[in-house]
Amino acid sequence: MSGAFFPYLMVVLWLALAAAAVYLFSRLQRLESKRDSVTSLYLDQLQQQISSLQRDVTRLQARLEHRSQGDSGLSPYNQAIEMIRQGLTASEVASRCGISRSEAELIVSLYRNSPTS
Repeated sequence: MSGAFFPYLMVVLWLALAAAAVYLFSRLQRLESKRDSVTSLYLDQLQQQISSLQRDVTRLQARLEHRSQGDSGLSPYNQAIEMIRQGLTASEVASRCGISRSEAELIVSLYRNSPTS
């Protein structure tokens, strides 16, 4: 009796093993599908963030260009004040702004260490 039972036991074990393999394979397929959808969603979100950042950079570049164009309309004295606040010497400011050295020195004395700078 025990000899006739062994082949049936082996068949049942093989069937259980096959069923387990099929279950694991289908589970793996579902997990891979979920991974692919999560990855796709993540990549879409990253693309949206990149697009938003690109728009922000473009907007900031436009503002910067607008400001730099607006700076060229400053009077030589306003330009000199900004240069003095940046630490340039009176002679450098005078030559760059087209003002006399004495005017540049006056601006230095007024604005170099002013509390509003």
